[in-house]
Amino acid sequence: MNLNRWLCLDCNKNTFEGNEDYYFLKNRLWRQVVPRDERHGMLCRACVERRLGRPLTPADFHNKGADNETDPEDQPMQEDDYGIYDLLTPEILDAIDSAILGFTSRGPRRVTTVVGYMHELSSAVIPPLHDWFYFDRIGDLVDRGVLVVVAEGADSRFHWVKASP
Repeated sequence: MNLNRWLCLDCNKNTFEGNEDYYFLKNRLWRQVVPRDERHGMLCRACVERRLGRPLTPADFHNKGADNETDPEDQPMQEDDYGIYDLLTPEILDAIDSAILGFTSRGPRRVTTVVGYMHELSSAVIPPLHDWFYFDRIGDLVDRGVLVVVAEGADSRFHWVKASP
C-alpha cells in the first residue's frame, strides 16, 4: 500500500495507522481549514486543531443523514473543490488512462480493484487523486467504449471491467 497518501500534510504522521486519525469533518469545516490546493491530502487531528486554534468537538464531524447540506459550503466535495485537478495536464490524463487500460488488459478487474491499483502507482507520474476521481474516470472510459463492463455489481463500484478488444 502506498502510505504516502495517508501522511499528514503538516507533520507527516501516518493517519492510516490506528483509527485515532481517521475521521470525516463536516465539509464546511474542511473547506475552512484546508486550502483548495491541499484538499487532496490528509491532516491528523492534532494538526486540524492547530489550524483551527481550538480542540475539535463532536459538532465538527460529519453525521451522515443528520447534517443539513442545503448550503453549498456544506455539500459534498466536488472536483472544483480540489486544486490538484488544476495540475492534470493532457499528458497526465493520458498516463492515468494508460495505467487503467494496462491493468484491465490483463483480464477483467473489479472497479474498486482498479482504483486501489491506481493509488499504488508512483506519485511522481500521477498525483495523489481521490477515489472518486478514478471512479469517474473509469466511468468515462466505459462511456467512450475504451473499457467494457463484463459483469455488473450492486453498483458501478463493484462492476467488473476490462479493456476493449
